[in-house]
Amino acid sequence: MNQNTRVRSGLVATIAAVIIAGGSLTAAPAFAASTCATAWSAGTAYNGGATVSENGSNYTANWWTQGDEPATHSGTTGSGQPWTSTGACTGGSTGGGTTPPGGGTTTPGNGSTGTASGLVFSPYKDITVNLDWNTNVMNTAVTGTRIPVVGSTNSLVSTREPGLKAITLAFATGTCGSENWGGVAADAFASANIAKLDAAGVDYIVSTGGAAGSFKCSGTALQSFIARYASPHMIGVDFDIESGQSAADVQNLVSAAALAQSKYPGLRFSFTLATLAASDGSFGGLNSTGDATVKAIKASALTNYTINLMTMDFGRATTANCVIVGSTCQMGQSTIQAVTNLQHTYGIASSKIEVTPMIGVNDTQDEVFTLADVDTVAAYAKSHGLAGVHTWSLDRDTPCPAPQSTASPTCNSVTGSAPLAWTDRFLAALR
Repeated sequence: MNQNTRVRSGLVATIAAVIIAGGSLTAAPAFAASTCATAWSAGTAYNGGATVSENGSNYTANWWTQGDEPATHSGTTGSGQPWTSTGACTGGSTGGGTTPPGGGTTTPGNGSTGTASGLVFSPYKDITVNLDWNTNVMNTAVTGTRIPVVGSTNSLVSTREPGLKAITLAFATGTCGSENWGGVAADAFASANIAKLDAAGVDYIVSTGGAAGSFKCSGTALQSFIARYASPHMIGVDFDIESGQSAADVQNLVSAAALAQSKYPGLRFSFTLATLAASDGSFGGLNSTGDATVKAIKASALTNYTINLMTMDFGRATTANCVIVGSTCQMGQSTIQAVTNLQHTYGIASSKIEVTPMIGVNDTQDEVFTLADVDTVAAYAKSHGLAGVHTWSLDRDTPCPAPQSTASPTCNSVTGSAPLAWTDRFLAALR
């Protein structure tokens, strides 16, 4: 809302309070005007639902926000803006923000984010697997009993994996500003989990898109998206580009990330792409979507980026797809080959490359990422200075019999393996 609009709002209120009678202005009974909420303050963090005022108008926060001036960052719900105007107001106080029902105006980090330090190991956590649908708190049953991931004395991190210092949250889908997490509203998911992750000292990457959904965002809306999940332990935003995004959508994401890096200079923006690992000398790897994504990144002003290769599901065991050992794809060596191919084709530095294998049995049943492959990939990642190693996924790191068709979302299909064997092995190998 601009200054002229605010002036017109004030005139409307004045005209409503008077009538023209006998050629003179005579005061008339006025409708009760809305009282101005506490004045907005740039240094105050506001939760969704907080009300503030600025220059004679009240505003309600659509989600957590700090530093976004309501007069220039407001729109209807779903517009991607952090504030919605609730109309003109009069009087009121001039302090620094009100407290919404059920919570204060502070959020961990007060809008700041963290920075990835060195090689990041962060298993993907499919938040829909074993989610507590009553509280929206992330849970896992990887140890055999459903427990919270963080936030309680019996959580996974506090009791079983104190060495696990980072996870990747998967997946936010839809349009930023009105995104959801497997059907859970963004504010509900953030309120239930972000403060717990921050308090537990666990770094996290917010991942979007995925195989079953897409994520779209453009312009400065990505900055408001980040603010919803911000804390000192938020170290990255991940764009998993697999489904439903056009070339224009991808370009919008890249451009939005380039804009956001000035406001969040510590954040890393990763682009997760499907890949093959051709070992026939063709250096084949990315599909057309991946090719367009990398080219868009390289042509942009974005510098805080990584390319995260999904080194899994290579399909038929041929040298056009992977590194063959015997008659099957050797998953550890194929992961390394995928990195080599990316570097050869696009000139991407090792420090801007990450890899994500699928632990245990992949969708192709004769492709198995073993514990020995952990050692192979970890040694390569350390010696070549990769930016990160991730796994799909935390909830799969527990044994079960091999399924008949596709990989299970809740186990690794490797009989006789111990719970969290792959996570433990990576934690030890990457030290």
